[in-house]
Amino acid sequence: MPKPALHLRLAQALELVGDQGQPQDHHGLPQRNAPAPLRVFLPFIRQRKRRQQRRLAASALHPEHGAGTLSLGADQRWHDAGINVSKGEPILISASGRLFLNKALEVSVGAKTCLWYRIGSGHINRCISERHSFIADADGPLYLQAALPGAFDSPAGTLATEPAPPHITGSLQVSVSRQPQELPTATAPQGWQYLWRLGEAAIFDQCDGTICCHTHGDVGILQYDIDRPLTDSSRLSWDWLVDALPSTLPEHIQPTHDYLSIAVEFDNGLDLTYMWSSQLAPDTIFQCPLPYWDQRETHWVLRNPALHALHQWHSESRPLLEDYRRAIGGPLPARIVRVWLIANSVFQNNPGRCQYRAITLEDADGSTGLLEDGE
Repeated sequence: MPKPALHLRLAQALELVGDQGQPQDHHGLPQRNAPAPLRVFLPFIRQRKRRQQRRLAASALHPEHGAGTLSLGADQRWHDAGINVSKGEPILISASGRLFLNKALEVSVGAKTCLWYRIGSGHINRCISERHSFIADADGPLYLQAALPGAFDSPAGTLATEPAPPHITGSLQVSVSRQPQELPTATAPQGWQYLWRLGEAAIFDQCDGTICCHTHGDVGILQYDIDRPLTDSSRLSWDWLVDALPSTLPEHIQPTHDYLSIAVEFDNGLDLTYMWSSQLAPDTIFQCPLPYWDQRETHWVLRNPALHALHQWHSESRPLLEDYRRAIGGPLPARIVRVWLIANSVFQNNPGRCQYRAITLEDADGSTGLLEDGE
């Protein structure tokens, strides 16, 4: 296989992108037509001062807790929080601080995105806010870990080793109490569930026949399990209304990869995700720039604000088999196994807002409504 172009190899060395596949040619290899990553990286560098000012202002509003707190760095270890909980007991976790993938470039995540907990050897959970309350589902000691979303290889909290975890600096200051308050909880719309690898979040909710999405400094993937054959007649249809996009720059490099999208997962573990972009042209196709996801996820831009109005409903209907051949290529999967809704705003920490309705998967044998009008 030929080596990637020099500019792409440089972008990979700077960890701006991962494996981007090969450009499409007469042999039918998948299309990759996003702009050169370095063209986005330079404007991103110019924005870092504003991001630093926002971070420092946020830190002033949420100072570290002081005495009685646990300091957590990204050391890939579970830490005893010093409290034994009982099943049914309400618990409050309060946290502040940030973890930095690159402090000079202000690439960081906050406590509500990277603080995880578990009781004993039970399943892991992610805090959905800086003040997170939950009801203990078991008896045992409470453990805490600071880790990026996607850092774990199993719901039991085993750390992933492939790809190797990135170098991370910074720390979180965490305190735990038995006096919870009325705080946000993660309630997924009926029939949907959050992908455990990224953890639950307070991003998606059901709103009068739509799924509404509000992301701000967090990430979540909402999934709907389905089992349908992938055929020439397979189509995914939906309406969406976008009020705010979480990126101000093209989204095809790691530090700007904040976006809103709907995706289809196939039985080979790959997924194709249709997105709005702040600046990329419609029909731009690129491999996800993030580690782990660069081996699994392909992005297809459908709309951008320069050509399509925000604050209005837009309808889509995509031929999935045809799109798979063009965007991913290779041996075809046999079945469609999930539909996803994705929201990410961890990198630039801008708000993103949208709604979805009338999500339907159909083929020659009929249709399945994942969220019909009026439900």
